[in-house]
Amino acid sequence: MRKHHSHHHAVRAVLALGAFLLWVWAVPAKASDPVPVKVGAYEYGVVYYFEDGSPRGIVPMLIDRLNGLQDTYRFELAETSSRRRYQALMNGELDLILLESAKWDWPAFDVLYSDPIVREKDIYLTLASQSDAKSLFADVSAHPMLCVLGFHYGFADFNADPDYLRENFNVELRYNESEVLNGLLAGEAPIGIVSAGFLARRFASDPRLHERLIIGDKPDATYDLVSVLTRESAIPLDEFNALVARLLAGGDVEELWRQLHAGVSG
Repeated sequence: MRKHHSHHHAVRAVLALGAFLLWVWAVPAKASDPVPVKVGAYEYGVVYYFEDGSPRGIVPMLIDRLNGLQDTYRFELAETSSRRRYQALMNGELDLILLESAKWDWPAFDVLYSDPIVREKDIYLTLASQSDAKSLFADVSAHPMLCVLGFHYGFADFNADPDYLRENFNVELRYNESEVLNGLLAGEAPIGIVSAGFLARRFASDPRLHERLIIGDKPDATYDLVSVLTRESAIPLDEFNALVARLLAGGDVEELWRQLHAGVSG
């Protein structure tokens, strides 16, 4: 009887061991915790902005889509500012900045660029009440301009240094694009520069703005927006580019971007 009892114990032990081994073997098959990827964003056009205190724009939408495509990485929004973003990426606070132009001071840093994701442009604005809009736009740098601190402009060869801008151009620097547009409407300078996406968003919320503004025929700059990573980023560039390709393949990112620019031509 005792022998039978110990045999019973042995069978249970083997079964328990088998179950344990099966469990151990199965755990790696289940996805391990996703690797966090800190995605930098700062207020800019329809790339990233706040509405009723909540983050909006293409960046939160793309983060949701990137997380929906896979479960190896978990992309997380991490706010920065236009001036701090370089340091934040280089010191590892951020793994990538989602939408940037490679021309915006990045050549000074050891960084990697993703494939292009969307295309944006910055445009010159003046008030419809300006009788000499054509001559204003013909030589913008001869006139006072409202610009955003930390932003890069074609008229200045993408040099965002505030001292350089103030010494070489007649610029009034503001904290964001809303301040630029509000300053223009208040008559603080005859020219303001904003992104096409920002203007489309303002037109959508206040259609009467259309008749108060004139848009310059030529943009200040047109540029591809890419992601900027470092060699230490939590996701390698080739894997990120593969995700970008999948993101763009469906065509809905382009459609979202187009919708965010409705009312401001192309």
